Amino acid sequence: MNFYLFLPFGVILLFFLPIKLEARLSFNVLNFSGVIGVFLYKIKLLHEQFWIKGKKIITQNDDELETKEISFKSKEIIFMEIFTEQIKDKTRLRSIAIFYNLGLGDAFASAMMGGLVNFVITSFFTSIKNQKPTASLSLNDTISYNREICQFAFRLVVYISLFDIAYSFFRSLVLTKRKFNTES
Repeated sequence: MNFYLFLPFGVILLFFLPIKLEARLSFNVLNFSGVIGVFLYKIKLLHEQFWIKGKKIITQNDDELETKEISFKSKEIIFMEIFTEQIKDKTRLRSIAIFYNLGLGDAFASAMMGGLVNFVITSFFTSIKNQKPTASLSLNDTISYNREICQFAFRLVVYISLFDIAYSFFRSLVLTKRKFNTES
């Protein structure tokens, strides 16, 4: 038997088997600041802090002390929009968890706003559950009755193959380049 055939079989198997990606996002609405992290099987791929100042996003990597500014009409943002559109249907959604801490300084107003936010999020979950019935969805809320706070956090777990990521990445590069060439 030819054992060298196991090498291409292993590469093909690795290329088409789904991998687990986890994205975490925490955002403070009052400060317009947050943290984003992307993990592959619990291994950190990306972890950055960001601030929204006017029409710019300022990011800071944990390893670097330098900050960079990204405009909303920059090539990076347009690429991310196209990439997420390309990869959206290729992913298998495993779970979404939404956490929030909300307080308006007044107990009655905080309770009413918490109920409204719960209603909106559960309506969103219902539409997701109609499209992806096997997804696990959870909502964790904390209402701070005596202080002003507005923080949201998301945890998203999806499964996708390396082939789908590579295909979507290269297609997004081509579409982004084509979009910038037609606008110039």
